[in-house]
Amino acid sequence: MKLYILRHGETDYNNQGRFQGQNDISLNERGKKQAEETKIKLKDIKFDKVFVSPLKRAIETAKIVVPDYNLEVDNRIIERSFGKLEGKKGYLDYEKKIEEYKIESIFKLEQRVEAFIKDILNKYAECENVLVVTHGGIAQIINKLLDEKYNDDNFKDFILDNAKYICYER
Repeated sequence: MKLYILRHGETDYNNQGRFQGQNDISLNERGKKQAEETKIKLKDIKFDKVFVSPLKRAIETAKIVVPDYNLEVDNRIIERSFGKLEGKKGYLDYEKKIEEYKIESIFKLEQRVEAFIKDILNKYAECENVLVVTHGGIAQIINKLLDEKYNDDNFKDFILDNAKYICYER
C-alpha cells in the first residue's frame, strides 16, 4: 500500500500565523491554487480510498485535488484543538500551559491518530493507494508513527507545507 498524506491548502490563518486548531476556516485563493497544483501532480494516481478531516479547509482541498472520489470523513484526523489560543498569534510557550489554555495534549492527539493509522493499515492493507487529506499537526503525528527518524524529541521538526503531500509505502 502507498499511503499519501496531504495537508490542506493555505488559509488566511496560515498566512497570518494564527493558531487554527479546530476553527473551521476555508481555503484562501492561494490555498485553492495550491490544491489545483497538487491535483496535477496526483492526476495519474488512482486512489482506492480517500479519507478527509471534517474541517472545511481539508474538505475543500480534497474536492479540488480528487473531485471524482467519494470522501470518507474521519473525526480522528481533525486538527489538534488549541483551545483558548485558536485564532490567536504567538504564544510560543503553549506546550508548557496545556491545561491553562485548554489545549489537546500530544498524548490524546497521538492516541486518536494512531488508532486511525492502525485501522487504515489493517482494514485497507490490500489497497494500492490511499489518500488522507488532513492538517499539519496530524501529518507530524503520522510521520512520527511511520518514519523511525522522527521520535518524541524531534517529531515537530517534520513540516508538511500547505497542499503538499508525502507518501509512505507499507
